[in-house]
Amino acid sequence: MIVGRTVVGLVAAGLSTAVASAVGGGAGAGAGAGAAGLFQRSANSTSDLDGFKGALLLKNGRQTSCEVALMDNSYGFVAANCLDYQPSTSNGTALGGQLQLNQTTAYTVMVSQGFVGAFATLGVSKVTPNAQYDPASFANNVALVEFSATSSADSFVNYIASWRPEWSSLYFVRRTLDTATNASWTQPATASTAADAASGGGCAAANALFALNTQDLLCSTAMVANVFNASCAIPFGSVYGVVGANTAVAALYSHSALAAAADDSQPQAEPFCRGAATYNYYIVLQHYVHWAMELMGRKAPVFHSHLAEYSEVLDPRYSMAVPSPRSVAGYAVYGGDLYNLQPPAAPEEGKRKLSAGAVAGIVLALLALLALLAGLFLWRRMRKLKSNRVRRWWFFGRFDTSDEKKEQQQQQQNSQAPPRELMDDLEYAPHARRSTDSWDGAADLMDQNTVIGSSDNTPPYPLKLKSGSDSEDERGPRRGKAGSPPSYAIEF
Repeated sequence: MIVGRTVVGLVAAGLSTAVASAVGGGAGAGAGAGAAGLFQRSANSTSDLDGFKGALLLKNGRQTSCEVALMDNSYGFVAANCLDYQPSTSNGTALGGQLQLNQTTAYTVMVSQGFVGAFATLGVSKVTPNAQYDPASFANNVALVEFSATSSADSFVNYIASWRPEWSSLYFVRRTLDTATNASWTQPATASTAADAASGGGCAAANALFALNTQDLLCSTAMVANVFNASCAIPFGSVYGVVGANTAVAALYSHSALAAAADDSQPQAEPFCRGAATYNYYIVLQHYVHWAMELMGRKAPVFHSHLAEYSEVLDPRYSMAVPSPRSVAGYAVYGGDLYNLQPPAAPEEGKRKLSAGAVAGIVLALLALLALLAGLFLWRRMRKLKSNRVRRWWFFGRFDTSDEKKEQQQQQQNSQAPPRELMDDLEYAPHARRSTDSWDGAADLMDQNTVIGSSDNTPPYPLKLKSGSDSEDERGPRRGKAGSPPSYAIEF
């Protein structure tokens, strides 16, 4: 993509486009079609445009404020912000890198014979916005319209003025249809100005796009009455470049910057009715001719003088420089169909873009927060596992159950050792009076110093403790135990 002012000179005029030669005549030449189909002016008056075909875009049969710059009976230019897009892409966010058109909108183009004469209604088979179009700033605000097939009798050619330095003056035109029928043309409003007056005043201060791309835009404060609301003034629709005795369409209305009122709390649906300071911008078509030629697959009709210094943009991917931020504080930007305006999005200056460093800082902060949460989770998990005497070695993929094994071994040893009461009985057995049925065998074992348990506390034979019903020991309870414990016997 080429951004900005890349201009490549031609070896010879007309090398890559169909070029019409300038037609002689001057101020005294008669009005009418000149050589190569160019229109000649007669007295430096915009009324000469009465013989120049103009066109207006209709959407679903409804008149719009969007004029079409005709090249011939097959193709023309229109402002890209006059088209309808899918809601998800109309705010400047493209789907898959490209704007998606609303397929339910039906486009037609009304073509005038001149100022008021009816020529034809052309169907539209395809509309293609420029790939570099930026809806947020209206940079590269142009689209190519392809018309449905017409008969040879309807053939015509209009030329695009292709070299701005030679325009001595500009004609501004606003074409409209009768609002009741949408079938006949009303007398258009016109105005003229010197070509060098289209870039002065406060134009650059009001619009960031114009400030960066003065070679691609014309600026004017001229307004004309709105046919749907006579109390409101709107910009003109198209601009013609005047070269000597010749004229050719040069630019289309793109957008306007309106000074915001101090009490404006939200964008207005009818901003042009407030009488605020307004700067209107028109996109110059000459830098987008080669883009159109690439889509058309053939040459486009353009007009310029055969001067040695002539040059043109050859890159079909030419783009304006897109400003950042896209808007200027204190101004609201509007564009598209002025008869059906929608309030614009919130001004961009209220939306601050984050720098790369700020984004990196936010990402690192989020990662640190995630690490903290993960550590807290693991800590709580380990505490829970520790209470069950099971610890997870996360890096080695196994469980450490040494504490659990020790506990199990201790429980097993305790279950096999003689009860404490039995150990007490054995300890006091030599001093106790043996019952007639319980101590016969035990006394012999004690007299013989028989070892009941082994060194590891594991008896070599099972012992069974039985409670008896014999009378208690004559000495009473042993070791200060309360009550009268029962007597015990040992079974081998």
